[in-house]
Amino acid sequence: MNFALREFIFVFCSLISLITPSPAAERPFYQGKNVNFIINFAAGGPTDIEGRIVARHLAKHIPGQPTLIPQNMAGAGGVTGMNFLGEVAKPDGQTMGYFTGPYNHQMMRTPSLRIDLMKLPFIASIQGVTVCYIRSDVPPGIKKPSDIAKAERFRAGGLSYDSNKDLRFRLAFDILGLKYDYVTGYNSSNDARLAVQRNEIQYHDENIPGYRGVVEPQLVKTGIVTPIYYHDVFSPEGVLKSSPDFPELASFTQVYTQIFGKPPSGIKYDALKAANIASGNMGRVAMMPPGTPPQAVATLRQAFAALSKDEEFIADAMKVMKFHPRFEVGEDGERLRQKVLQASPEAIDFMRQFIEQARK
Repeated sequence: MNFALREFIFVFCSLISLITPSPAAERPFYQGKNVNFIINFAAGGPTDIEGRIVARHLAKHIPGQPTLIPQNMAGAGGVTGMNFLGEVAKPDGQTMGYFTGPYNHQMMRTPSLRIDLMKLPFIASIQGVTVCYIRSDVPPGIKKPSDIAKAERFRAGGLSYDSNKDLRFRLAFDILGLKYDYVTGYNSSNDARLAVQRNEIQYHDENIPGYRGVVEPQLVKTGIVTPIYYHDVFSPEGVLKSSPDFPELASFTQVYTQIFGKPPSGIKYDALKAANIASGNMGRVAMMPPGTPPQAVATLRQAFAALSKDEEFIADAMKVMKFHPRFEVGEDGERLRQKVLQASPEAIDFMRQFIEQARK
């Protein structure tokens, strides 16, 4: 074989190698893989129900369509699953957490949280809105939200002293200057709701599925309770915004402003805002173990972005979850979680003291 022919064959083979993709280049990262989908609360609860709907629809938006395997890892108010993801799970892209309230634990420096959640790659968050309601027969009678300012002493029911649910309604009531007795220790919102119906307590608050699915048809429409406001929600820049999930209601800040003619301020309001961002705007958060390959993180972020526009998923969510899930993905979500950690040390210390004072 002469030199010219050998050179032609070499060039031809080189060109073929450039235009023909290798099998490795064609194979999606997740093809043929399973993804463990860790849910940090027990089966049957709101986090589990929502998490399983997300997992069922998310897989089709991940190139390679891996099998997502939901795994409940409850305990310590959701912290057990967080610690597992940060300490035990392999950073191979095949484990993802779907958690309720992780950044609230980070903000409040929960003793059982052994990891820095800021080192876990953020994938997406789902906004959760909490609606606050009170029995309409609380003297002198509650017919509209602003009547809460006239309410005589009533009993407000919560779940635990260090629950973000309890923290937020206590802060809001103190800012409004309400007279109330704090009753906590209900095992669930279902139990607290029944206590409202029996008039053992007069106030409770619930997320969208509980409110739309039970409270509204059974208690609001029958006149037993009156919704007073939903806890504030914010834009990624930290600006107060209205919730599209409750166009018929006003937010706490809006109701306060209607009553007093000016917006609230002060350390309690600063603490309430931080708590709302941590548990409202970032009510559910998807994240991965520290050190997860950037390719896996980027792929799952893109999958959540596609999921947010998936009409089949939205219809399923509306049927079961009773609301249109709204995701914060990528930079918007990153800005929100930074807002949580930017809460002033004074506000965080105040919240911790506020919780401890309630125990006494």
